[in-house]
Amino acid sequence: MTQVVWGWSERLCTSYAAMDETHQEFVMLCAALSENKPETFLNRLDALIAHSITHFDQENQWMEENSFPPAGCHRREHDAVLEVMAEVRRRVELGEVDLGERLAEEMPLWFEHHVDTMDNMLAQFMVKETALVESEFNAESADLQAD
Repeated sequence: MTQVVWGWSERLCTSYAAMDETHQEFVMLCAALSENKPETFLNRLDALIAHSITHFDQENQWMEENSFPPAGCHRREHDAVLEVMAEVRRRVELGEVDLGERLAEEMPLWFEHHVDTMDNMLAQFMVKETALVESEFNAESADLQAD
């Protein structure tokens, strides 16, 4: 397996701290898939899958809490990626090692595109929603103080 040199960069930053922290861990686990240690590949993939379930559940929760309009599309992409990882895991365990190598090559490309489009849109939406709520709270507080 050719080790892919890939890691966290400012390109992946969404400016939403909680999301960026989770993304940094995802990048680390994703990059670890390309390590040239076939005997531990399934363990590394299992770690990425476990992280991804928690990661995607958190984003799905944010989308629900904020009534994010394209939540369905974003959620379906999460589900599709989890399905692919599970299927690759199953088939690598049966001996199709080349699929693990292909996953290690493709996941960084998928993730960069996902962050560029879906996650950045979600992060910007949440920042705006937070600013709107804070603005409304400040206006109500000012009204109460004026009375």
